[in-house]
Amino acid sequence: MPGSDSSTSILLDLFGVTRTISIDGIKSGTAAALNTFITVIEALIAGGQSGVTFVSSLSTFANKTVFVKSFNWDYVKGDPNKISYRLELTEGAGAV
Repeated sequence: MPGSDSSTSILLDLFGVTRTISIDGIKSGTAAALNTFITVIEALIAGGQSGVTFVSSLSTFANKTVFVKSFNWDYVKGDPNKISYRLELTEGAGAV
């Protein structure tokens, strides 16, 4: 919903079961690059979501419209230029 937190997003089950896609990863870069990465994802969670396209090399997940369900990150021990993160995405069609 415009101006609302992403937890109030409405998903419509038009084409079957709603899917959750979980991604665990490590992102490396300068402090500024890591800050940009975190800020962009947290902006989506804070209500800026209208659905984004998730692209994967796995044919069953290719080009799905998703919403960010949760995002957690932490510094990688011993390396201030890396963060580990877990991103959960929900596949669905957004209500307008």
